Amino acid sequence: MFAERYLNALNTSNLQDDDQHHQTEPLVAAALADLSGGSGALFGTMLLRASIAGVPRQVIESSARDLGVLLRVWTGEVARKGFERKWMNIKAEWDIKAAYAIYAKIARVSLAHWLGGECSSCNGTKVVASRVCADCAGTGREPIQGGALEIERVKDMVSELQGLYQAHSARASAKMRQAA
Repeated sequence: MFAERYLNALNTSNLQDDDQHHQTEPLVAAALADLSGGSGALFGTMLLRASIAGVPRQVIESSARDLGVLLRVWTGEVARKGFERKWMNIKAEWDIKAAYAIYAKIARVSLAHWLGGECSSCNGTKVVASRVCADCAGTGREPIQGGALEIERVKDMVSELQGLYQAHSARASAKMRQAA
């Protein structure tokens, strides 16, 4: 799996690149995937690094400094998608400010859910006391809070995040296979 090899490369103390040592290959593959991925490609590496780090959900929701860049880039992407998909009817200047506030919330919640949305009752195991967890209905994921429209937008953006992550990992894996 590419993510595991990338994590090993990040944590290695020996970045030699010869016949016996291949720790730099995942790093190079990730960089090449960024260059060849077009729009949003750099975001794929940021998602890869954040998902590997196992960042707790509360850190994202409070906009911690370490993930500020990731959240800022994702907020811009959500705003772009929101305006393109006409999630809000913009009639006045204050509608634009309201839209940005809503898009920022959707970005924050979707990124937090994607990175660490495990159910707090069952810790993602789907079972509590030998029964299906009632809080997550056996999904292992924390239910998204909010109104029906907001929940749909967050789910849509979680799906987008997963797609970006998988596309980046697939490009990087292909680059590693080409190098071999």
